[in-house]
Amino acid sequence: RDVNPTDIESIQVLKDASSTAIYGSRGANGVILITTKGGKIGKPTISVTGRYFISNVLKTYDLMDAATFAETANARANDVGSAPPFTSQEIDEFRRTGGTDWQDEIFRTAFGQEYQLDYTGGTDRIGYYVSGNYLDQEGTVINSYYKRFSLRTNVDAKITDWLDADLKVSFIRRVNNNTTGDGRTDGAIGGTLAWAPTTPARDANGELTINDPVSSIKSNPIELALNDRIVETNTFNTNGGFLFKIIEGLTLNVGYGISYINAQTKNFSAGRLSNNPDATRRTDETIFLQNTNTLTYDKILGGIHRITLTGVVEHQLFQTDGFSSTATNLQFPDFRYDNITLAGGVSSLAFKEKQTIQSFIGRVNYALMDKYLVTASVRSDGSSKFRGDNRFSTFPSLGVGWRLSEEAFLQNVSFINNLKLRGSWGQTGSQAIPVYGTVTTFYTDDYEAGTSFENGALTPGIKIGNPGNLDLKWETTTQFNVGLDLAVLDSRLGLEMDYFQKNTTDLLISEPLPAYSGGGSIFRNLGEVKNTGVEFSLTGRIATASEFSWYSTLNATFLKNEVTSIGDREAIYLDGDAGAGMTNLPENVLIPGYGLTNYYGLTYLGTWKSNEADEAAVYGNVPGDSKFKDFNSDGVIDADDYGIIGSGIPETLLGWNNTFGYKNFSLNIFFQSMMGYDKWNFAYAHSVMAVADAREATHSDITNRWTASNETDIPHFSETDLVEIQSSRFIQPGDFLRLKNLSLTYNLPQDFIRGVNGSVTIGALNLLTITNYGGIDPEAYTNRGPSDARGADPGAYPNAKTWTLGINLKF
Repeated sequence: RDVNPTDIESIQVLKDASSTAIYGSRGANGVILITTKGGKIGKPTISVTGRYFISNVLKTYDLMDAATFAETANARANDVGSAPPFTSQEIDEFRRTGGTDWQDEIFRTAFGQEYQLDYTGGTDRIGYYVSGNYLDQEGTVINSYYKRFSLRTNVDAKITDWLDADLKVSFIRRVNNNTTGDGRTDGAIGGTLAWAPTTPARDANGELTINDPVSSIKSNPIELALNDRIVETNTFNTNGGFLFKIIEGLTLNVGYGISYINAQTKNFSAGRLSNNPDATRRTDETIFLQNTNTLTYDKILGGIHRITLTGVVEHQLFQTDGFSSTATNLQFPDFRYDNITLAGGVSSLAFKEKQTIQSFIGRVNYALMDKYLVTASVRSDGSSKFRGDNRFSTFPSLGVGWRLSEEAFLQNVSFINNLKLRGSWGQTGSQAIPVYGTVTTFYTDDYEAGTSFENGALTPGIKIGNPGNLDLKWETTTQFNVGLDLAVLDSRLGLEMDYFQKNTTDLLISEPLPAYSGGGSIFRNLGEVKNTGVEFSLTGRIATASEFSWYSTLNATFLKNEVTSIGDREAIYLDGDAGAGMTNLPENVLIPGYGLTNYYGLTYLGTWKSNEADEAAVYGNVPGDSKFKDFNSDGVIDADDYGIIGSGIPETLLGWNNTFGYKNFSLNIFFQSMMGYDKWNFAYAHSVMAVADAREATHSDITNRWTASNETDIPHFSETDLVEIQSSRFIQPGDFLRLKNLSLTYNLPQDFIRGVNGSVTIGALNLLTITNYGGIDPEAYTNRGPSDARGADPGAYPNAKTWTLGINLKF
């Protein structure tokens, strides 16, 4: 929990059913084991590292300049029969000045710096690692930043011949200001696509322009960026334990983990357009306690049988206390969130959540001649999130392995160094519901539940928020794996390959309820999901000469995701809310036979062409209008024509890492790719739609709109056109290939400074991206709502292209 990346020694990923089963619900989606650096026997070593960063946004949208925008706005006015908003003199002036580039106003070149100090040492009885880290990184959006300060101490000791101990203590303070807010289309990045380039950023007095009279009713994008969305988090972690060596082969490990997190959220919105500045101050205090007691007996019988018996008793406690206060119409907005009592209206919220998990695990490992391997385990988990008999559930697992390379018939095959077949079957559980998901929640409401007027105001009433479900139980994933490990040619080439199938039953889904029942949503065990796929990792020591080396690793995952059942329902409709209120119906849908993330809308067929005028007239359209598929052929485009228009789950994941060494130089190149998925580009949709709130199109694509002499698939301006953001027109392929990391390191000669080893590194992150996605970053998305509503890009904060310079010295 909360680890400074510089303190990491190694990362191990566990995926198969047998290896993850012992971790219970925490291993339902795999396990990432992070090992932090520890002490090393020898003379104490001091390491000092400094890194410096320069970042820029990956790219920007291709928007019209002010003159082109004004001409386009006039053309639209002419097409729909209204007065042109701009004169020819104004257009000439825009052509001279260029107008306002709103993306240039909010994006910036960002700088950062990071410093790390390590102290490592140890003897045969005790080892220690102490580190301190400071990071100060500006964001590529103005007023955004991330700061981190951390301290860590790791100590391991052999206290006696029968007792070992280890202790890890860390403190991390993080301060993050994500000024784009919730990433909706009304955030700062989305706002740059809504405001007209003909509107100045500031007035004659240097104050931010409050209102854009031409393009949008939304707030100035600069103001949105300057608003605060600050989260300050202080985290204290400690974990460790005592290893008792009771008798030969029998050990008891008493482990513990403690985490204390204090988070302060500070939001402020100037609200210049509505003249209603508001602020929120929130405090969250979270405590996590864990005690894990592991009894292990390891015995070798007859020199060929090895049996390891493991029993585990584990208890976890999570508790969060929180308080939030929101003020509207601040009387002294200069104080922002530091004095919110002086406001026109103040509302407060207090909450507390507590959850416990009790687990019992038994595990048997058996090896015959170290060739035939069997692992069997049973884990019983009990969660306070569930009620009665549903609190506990049992999850078994079984794994087998066969080292063929140890067999006599392969002993003379010299080029095979290791060959192992693996297979596993197991179950894990998930409790992915709110702490009080079984409990009905209530809230007060003036309008929908108001009871009477008193002194000219409604008396609030009580309304059901989300109904509880006493019958909720563990979601269960049953996984089957078959794998192969191979090393050949003196282990110069290695291959790990796995076929997996994961079936998740009793899927925990938050199902929206119809308005006539009170609205809200209820958690249910509803449905089944199947994931099948193949993963492989190919490693190679391609060159190992004295002065030149080349190590390469290629990883790939091929995945198919399918919802196989949702009970007695034909479909479950979900609203991801990424459209910021511009979608008419739920944005996502679950339908058996399709994946878990499906976009829901109309199928866009382009524009009506001139030779289709008669058919277009049936739908009340003319050539140049948007053309949608009429699934039921009733001559009307409506909700009955909605269907699945895309999927947000990638089918293929690729990673290719190469490290070259030549004398004192080391070059690392890492490529990353995701393929076979779609993104819903809401931000782009806003930039090409001219709709009822006076927003004009700003994207340059609109200059290639349909005309009688240029019949493109971009709709013309028309009073008869159906403007529909919820359509496949704005579903775009998210596939990309990215040069994720490029770094060159030079190791200083041993005699450069006596007693000092050092290196200098220059590098770049996200240097090159090849994609057809029309947004800024195919990896940027906002997940507003359940996991099945991901993939939308309404103006989410993108990755940055970052150049780095680092220096490391060891004494």
